[in-house]
Amino acid sequence: MKVIILDGHLKSALAAVRSLGKRGIDVICASDRGSAMGLHSRYCSDTFVYPSPSEDRQGFIDAVVEFANNIVGGKPLIYSFSDETFLPISDEREKLEKCVTLVLSNEESINIAFDKVETLSLAKRLEVPHTDYYEKKNLKEIKDLAQTLLYPVVIKPRNSCVWVENKGVKGTASYVFKSSELINKSVTIHIETGKWPLIQNFIKGEEYGVEVLCLKGKIVAVSSHKRIRSLNPSGGAAVVKETICDNEKATRMEDYAQRFSQELKWNGVMMLEFKMDEKEEILKLLEINGRFWGSLPLAVYAGVDFPYLFFEQAQGVFVEKEGEVIRSKSVVRSRHFLGDLNNLVSVLFKKDKMRKILYPRRREAIKEFFRLNKNQKYDVISLGDFKPFFFEIIDVIKRKL
Repeated sequence: MKVIILDGHLKSALAAVRSLGKRGIDVICASDRGSAMGLHSRYCSDTFVYPSPSEDRQGFIDAVVEFANNIVGGKPLIYSFSDETFLPISDEREKLEKCVTLVLSNEESINIAFDKVETLSLAKRLEVPHTDYYEKKNLKEIKDLAQTLLYPVVIKPRNSCVWVENKGVKGTASYVFKSSELINKSVTIHIETGKWPLIQNFIKGEEYGVEVLCLKGKIVAVSSHKRIRSLNPSGGAAVVKETICDNEKATRMEDYAQRFSQELKWNGVMMLEFKMDEKEEILKLLEINGRFWGSLPLAVYAGVDFPYLFFEQAQGVFVEKEGEVIRSKSVVRSRHFLGDLNNLVSVLFKKDKMRKILYPRRREAIKEFFRLNKNQKYDVISLGDFKPFFFEIIDVIKRKL
């Protein structure tokens, strides 16, 4: 079976390209731009460029169908690494399944996993600790709430990506520091997405994640990690992270993940993000990614090869041993170098209202950036497959310009 790796500009997609390519699997890597690093890996057998799903959702689907129909040797397996590609693929599953192989959960479960309010509502029913949140249904309720909160608070769209007339609208979490700012941002999000946002109390603490592969609601592979540094100290993707094994946090997160997996009858991969509330000393769920996640390279380095296990699952040849779950058993650290450089630049120069709360001292940040770690791997840099790192730099420059 051949595979199509979408989102070739992402480091998680590159990890899948390398994982599968090294095993001799025929890998086709695709992205919405030719400079995407994954397209230039030595482990790609073919590439193609599709219209950006954020700019032309239907054009993206049509391009995938057209390319898949021209592939000889059966229906290729689709891998997706972003909401922008995953959600259209899921929505158009009936059309796509005629020419590709998909591993997906049912539509209702996916809707819950990709709607942050629905996710936290389910967490409450499953007795999974989660961040406090407020779901308001109109502007008056938002205004009333704004007068009662302790700032800063977190505001985010209910969905990371929605489509309005074929155009995608992407949104991320941000901090607000006063009631008028909360009201204005809420109105903006409602205009852009058609939904009132999710509002959460800010909690400070270390961030963790648990990643799983599920077969019809049962976890068969799992890896957990601790976030060391993010794209910038206020948030964003993890750029330095480390596996955690055989400890209380890993066990607890796996238990919570199993509750979600069983309830949603989840099929395929899923990642749950948590934060350790410093005041209450409790792990609290932030959100779910119902697809491959950004820190995927770490799990592969730690011995849980999710891309290949997913491939086996799609072929129906995954061997499940009774009572046995594949787990990471070694402590490994992985680093996205350019992302970590972005973190350092932010610490040194960025003006941010969260600096006093979340930012380390500049001297300490410089020291940590240059610290050597014997267990450290790199998400993109590879002496045996160096071109992706070169093209990552080119891609960053092109997008900046």
